[in-house]
Parts: sequence; C-alpha cells; structure tokens
Amino acid sequence: MKRLAAVMIVLGLVAARGVIAVPAPAATGPYDPTLNGWKQLEAAGATAAAQGKRVLVVVGGNWCPWCRALDREMTGDAALRHEVAAHFVLVHLNYSKENKNLEAMVRLGHPNTLGFPSFVVLSPKLKVLRLQESGVFETGDKHKPGHDPAKLLAFFKQWEK
Repeated sequence: MKRLAAVMIVLGLVAARGVIAVPAPAATGPYDPTLNGWKQLEAAGATAAAQGKRVLVVVGGNWCPWCRALDREMTGDAALRHEVAAHFVLVHLNYSKENKNLEAMVRLGHPNTLGFPSFVVLSPKLKVLRLQESGVFETGDKHKPGHDPAKLLAFFKQWEK
C-alpha cells in the first residue's frame, strides 16, 4: 500500500510538473512577432505601388487589448473594412517584448512612442505621410468605450490616395 501511495505521489508530481512546464498560449491577434517589420513594410510598399494605394500601418501587439479591439472594429465595421481595402495596403506592425521591430520603428519616426495602437500612413515608396496616435479616435463614452468608427473613417478618407 505504501508502495502504491509513493507511485501515485511520484506520478502526481510528474503530471503536475508537466502541466506547469507547458507555456501559456500567446495572445492571438493580427500581430506576428516573428516577422521582420521592415521587410513586411517593403512588401506592402511594392503591393501598394502596383495597386495605386497607400500603406496603412497599425503599430501594436497582441498583448494590447486596445490593439485587438481596434482590429475587431476595423474588420467588423463594413464601411471601415471597405475603405481600408479600397485605398490602403494594411500592415499590422508588431511591437512587443519578443520583437520591437526597432529598424522599422526608427525608419517610421518612432510611432511606438505615441502609445498603442498608433497609425502610420505611408506612400508606396514608404515615405511617412502621417504619424497618428489612436486616442483621438476613442468614443469618449465610458459606457461604450472603444474607437469611434466615424472618426476612424474620416481619418482614413483624409489619407486615401
């Protein structure tokens, strides 16, 4: 009986250790920390040139609740989704402890200092046309927090090509 109890304890410890050793899954979302941000932007610039569009960069990370909420708003609202698809090549540029994409941040004028999420509008040649923090697009309503689709749409229309 003592032997069975000892085996059960050892198995329990092994099982517990296995559970503890498994890393928690990373937050899912549109930002990919494995990508080289500058290469991502170069590819987007080439696509934008070929399609006659501009590049819209949303800087943030899957760790950021506001970044994920903005993505849900932009993909869930038909007018926003259409506006972005019609006039921009959209890039979600990751900034996280795993990958700060420092080359991209420097070349874009440090949008990471504006808070998260932030926007950068680029020409197809990757010239920065506008750096924009996202706080100005918030609803301002404590009962319905988030980004206001009308404010976002007006911003996107201002920068469409």
